Amino acid sequence: MFRPILSVAFVTTSLLTHSTLVADEASSGLPETKVLFEDDFEGRSTLGEGYRTGRGMEAGWSIRDGVLFGKQIRDDHGSTMRKQMKFGDLHVSFDFRFNGGSRFNFVIDDNNEESVHAGHVARASLTPKRMMISDDKFGLMNLEVREKRKTKSLPTEQQKELEDLLARTQASAAIQAKPGTWHHLELTIHGTVMTVHLDGKEVVSLDSTGFAHPTKTQFGMTVNGSSIDFDNLCVFATE
Repeated sequence: MFRPILSVAFVTTSLLTHSTLVADEASSGLPETKVLFEDDFEGRSTLGEGYRTGRGMEAGWSIRDGVLFGKQIRDDHGSTMRKQMKFGDLHVSFDFRFNGGSRFNFVIDDNNEESVHAGHVARASLTPKRMMISDDKFGLMNLEVREKRKTKSLPTEQQKELEDLLARTQASAAIQAKPGTWHHLELTIHGTVMTVHLDGKEVVSLDSTGFAHPTKTQFGMTVNGSSIDFDNLCVFATE
């Protein structure tokens, strides 16, 4: 069992013991709290109740031997999977394995928020070599920001303002997530601060207003390439 956080771990039956050890050894030292939700993906072949996939992306997600496998099946967008849950702050952790896929986003949404594209208010984006976190509410996914980013000839002053805004609402760091190897991630949102630990070590943190958006309604993965694997999902109380 992981600390009070959203914990997602993905492993095959043959690797379950190893994955559990990875999670235990990768503890970030965060205080233990009540487990609100957990899913080890055992005993079934489909996501089931409380989850949804993007339209036409059902075939991008499968469960085998207690592991959730995600792969991109459309050329124009990664395969999406979301767990429905209402929350404000968040403590999440999961094991993941790059198994041919190039990138995944852990996305946090409010389906009722109309100021952003597709309800996106926050995310962590990982490749095998880099992790980026983003306040999507006031940054990348804000509708006004998206329109400015699409404009090819913004006045110099507006272009500088856009670049400064994006710099304030994002943070990134180099990582080493070896393909074919299980890694453990913990993500917390407390008020305006998002922090991510990888394999027990803090990698990146950012203080940005949009993280405090009070009415988040779902979280989950967007996978690019084939495949990225997940297991042992848990959500923990933040108070």
